[in-house]
Amino acid sequence: MIKLPTLTLDAPDNNFWSRYVDRDLLIALLAIIGIGIVMLASASLWVAEKQYNDPYFYLQRQTFYLAIGVVLALGMYQIRVDFWQQLGVRLLPLVLVLLVLVLIPGIGKEVNGSRRWLNLGFMAIQVSELAKLIMLLYLSGYLIRHGKSLATSPSYQPLLIPLVVLGVTGGLLLLEPDFGSTIVIFVTGLSLLFLGGVPLQRLGILIGGAILVMIPVSMMGYRGDRWDALMNPWAHEADKGYQTVHALMAIGDGGWFGNGLGGGIQKLFYLPEAHNDFIFSILAEEFGFIGMLVVLSLYGWLVLRAFVIGFQADKAGKHFGAYVAYGIGFWIGFQVILHIGVNLAVLPPKGLTLPLMSYGGSSLLITLMAMALLMRVHRETQLVQFGLPEVRAPKPPKARAIRRTTRGE
Repeated sequence: MIKLPTLTLDAPDNNFWSRYVDRDLLIALLAIIGIGIVMLASASLWVAEKQYNDPYFYLQRQTFYLAIGVVLALGMYQIRVDFWQQLGVRLLPLVLVLLVLVLIPGIGKEVNGSRRWLNLGFMAIQVSELAKLIMLLYLSGYLIRHGKSLATSPSYQPLLIPLVVLGVTGGLLLLEPDFGSTIVIFVTGLSLLFLGGVPLQRLGILIGGAILVMIPVSMMGYRGDRWDALMNPWAHEADKGYQTVHALMAIGDGGWFGNGLGGGIQKLFYLPEAHNDFIFSILAEEFGFIGMLVVLSLYGWLVLRAFVIGFQADKAGKHFGAYVAYGIGFWIGFQVILHIGVNLAVLPPKGLTLPLMSYGGSSLLITLMAMALLMRVHRETQLVQFGLPEVRAPKPPKARAIRRTTRGE
């Protein structure tokens, strides 16, 4: 019989919650969300008016997802990190099943040639976003259980299981296809394995093998056309280089200080997915180079805080929380780099959102949950550093009464 982990919540503690919240992380998070809402409204008005006869359609939907995400994040913040350490390995089969289901016609929802969503009626869930969080929890738990053998064993056997899991997950994502999420999950996974003690020589072999596999995959079919367009976008500005050319035009037109909020031109049906895959280009057009620096600084500060929280958790003996924090930092950092790289024509289009800014309910919900988990790691680390006990939820009176009765018998 499989023993399920016990969900443990904090008892209400009004005196401590604000003291142990990482204020720097919270400020950066709120600033990014605020800028994201403003930019989404600006980038989506015209396309929403054309598609849904409602200029505020995307803004209203994103606000709805944000409200749900805040509720989920507040709930997740109340759950002790140990719970996720026990549950991560049990969530892995669930996400693999979902990745299979999303490929089945009639179950998975196809958009723009990709089958990435499960339709729940009131919203569609992008399974690859859920996979990022669950893979992070699974790998962090695996490193706790097998970290010593990963670092010291002369055999490759301890490394085989996480590599197989990463390979199967990546293969299912490529079938959707979702090459961008595959890269994010794989690079984040390898980064965690390195932190977990895998020798650099072995890791170099793995990275080399991954590159040898990824290069031909990235050249197949439409991905090869994207590379052609990336190498010389102006020669293909009317077809496969259209997105790249107009993204560059938006960034170039922004100059130092931009054209002002709402003053962008490329969002007026020139640049496809302006509210999603290319929202950074619209931000650059309307707020210029200075606006780009501000947003990059906020993301950099958020990622830095994730690494600092991870370092502090490691020193306090909260090793699972440390891996989780490091993983969140790598995940957000890599995804921001990939998104901005596409917008700057450094990388071919991959369909990755800019975390907390691009339109997308699944991305917003999962990222907010990850931020809550990061906040929780910080809280528990602070409690340990100050020598304070972690507050557990009191046992229900009924349960205690039953226990006393049993002892009396």
